[in-house]
Amino acid sequence: MLRSLQDLLRRGWAAFRFRRDWPWAFLAVGLALALPPVGSGCAGALAWAGGLWLLFRGLRWIWNRLLFRVSRRLWVILALMSVLPVVALALMLMALSWLGLGAQVSRSTQQTLAAWEDALKTANQESTDAAALQALRTYGGAWVEHARQLPDGVPETFIGMVWADSHDTNLKEPRKDTYLRAVRKESGGFRILSLNLGVLGDRAQALAGGQVLFQLAPQRESKNKRGKESFKITAGGGRVGKEAAILAGQGQAVATWTKGQPLQGSGLFAPFDLPPLAFTITDWSTGQSLVLTATPETNLYALFAGFGASGRQGMSLGTVKAIIVVSLVLVALALAQAFAAILGLVLAWSLGRAVNDLHRGVNQLSLGDFSARIHPRGRDQVAQLSAAFNDMAARLQTAASEREERLRMEQELRVAREVQMRLLPDLEALRMPSVRATILPAREVAGDYYDLFPLADGSLAFLILDVSGKGTSAAFYAAETKGVLSALDKQALGPVDVADRLNAIWCQGHDRRLFLTLAYGTFHPRTGRFQFVRAGHPSAFLRRQDGQVTRLHPRGLGVGLSGSRFREALELCEGTLEPGDSLIFYTDGLTEAQAPDDTFYGEDRLETLLTLPAEDLQAAILADVVAFGEGRPLADDLTLLILSR
Repeated sequence: MLRSLQDLLRRGWAAFRFRRDWPWAFLAVGLALALPPVGSGCAGALAWAGGLWLLFRGLRWIWNRLLFRVSRRLWVILALMSVLPVVALALMLMALSWLGLGAQVSRSTQQTLAAWEDALKTANQESTDAAALQALRTYGGAWVEHARQLPDGVPETFIGMVWADSHDTNLKEPRKDTYLRAVRKESGGFRILSLNLGVLGDRAQALAGGQVLFQLAPQRESKNKRGKESFKITAGGGRVGKEAAILAGQGQAVATWTKGQPLQGSGLFAPFDLPPLAFTITDWSTGQSLVLTATPETNLYALFAGFGASGRQGMSLGTVKAIIVVSLVLVALALAQAFAAILGLVLAWSLGRAVNDLHRGVNQLSLGDFSARIHPRGRDQVAQLSAAFNDMAARLQTAASEREERLRMEQELRVAREVQMRLLPDLEALRMPSVRATILPAREVAGDYYDLFPLADGSLAFLILDVSGKGTSAAFYAAETKGVLSALDKQALGPVDVADRLNAIWCQGHDRRLFLTLAYGTFHPRTGRFQFVRAGHPSAFLRRQDGQVTRLHPRGLGVGLSGSRFREALELCEGTLEPGDSLIFYTDGLTEAQAPDDTFYGEDRLETLLTLPAEDLQAAILADVVAFGEGRPLADDLTLLILSR
């Protein structure tokens, strides 16, 4: 048991690759060490490191393998066209709601402050202090002071907010606070009517629901002629604009204080600040203009607390219906967005998979696998492209099969050509320099054939023939003729008898539509004596040493054309070659060689060439034929046989 465990650990360690498997090791070790009784903090860090890296690997695998490259682009387009507009719309609605809520708090506070200023202005018009205080009895916190003179910078008709020493006499240490004040000139001095401004914090806190932060700072210097920075706004759809002052403090704050308790909450219900409110306020001791900013705090719970039910208040049926309708609309919009996103992902996945299949199929084709096929998905252009790919792959597969078959046939024809060339006589082995012969097939194998048979008396039987047609079948018939001719007694039989018997055998085994032409005879290299018959074959040429050329064309009928009239149609041609003379036999492939203008080489051109002196007659004839054709391939097999003395 211990040995098997050791072997298992050894094989595991041998298969372990740190760069590949370290996240798994970190995760396993971290989880093991995190269990009691160890439970160390480092173990958690190891587990987190391994787990996050494995998560990254999984996401990368999904990105590279499952999320196709085309789908990535489509998903980016989907995000740009759906997700980003939704996020932008949500941010815009949140911004508008934030500004709208801040505007409502500011409007309510400003309206309250304006009402208090109007009440203070009305009370200031009373002639007696008691009447003035009686007019402000509902506001609370009002008092009257008399002074012989006002602080510097404070006008005699001043009405507004001030930053002054506190009126509370119970404070141990003096401090300042904000008030509303109205000044009235009277005999011997001024009457100062003051009103406590606790309403600012109360109103803002009541509307926002949370703590209000107040900050007092010197007012920034004005930049226009009127002494205030402002911009024009229109209200109520009117065309005439009103200037709204822009209040901004500068430098270090003079004082900062809060009113109310801060809100609690986190996440979606975390507190946030509304747009700050700004008020112009005067420092009573110096007459300097200050800016008082109030920043209310709220959260979602405080905003919607008004819809809550209590013993004194409940939600109306209309409110419940409105909440239900709004909730249903929001849920419907969320579901529609989720459906659109899922549908977009599905479409992107489908298109990406189709294009990925096409890409994989093209790669298979590039590697030579013509059996690759793609399943078309849908009826769009990508599906049509997949169908076209399948059709192309099928055509390539067919072409590849045909090419393999053609290569096989070419290989067989090369073998057949080698066999045919072996059937030709070996002129070097015969040791007869007086005989020159060659064969040029129009295709891989030729229907022409020549042969030489040494006889017992020192003479040489020769044969040149041309089977009707070209190619493999003609080559087979030429080989068959060799076998028949080899079986005949060429020593005892003359050229006429040999040709007659060859015709009789041919007519017995072949249809009349298949025939051959030949020239068969004997030649004695020492004496120069020759005789031959021409069975439908082109004329032979006798070339004398002095350049005189004679065309030899004894009568004769092609082999296989007639079984009864063949012998009587033959005419034996006899003669003697003098030293330097040559007897030339050829097939019609030579005279029917064509030039680019489709003119034939012809016997007259050959006869003219033979009249010219030449050291190597065979080479001269073949070179002239090639020059005449200017590289054009032969239309028929060409065979040349030259007997010289």
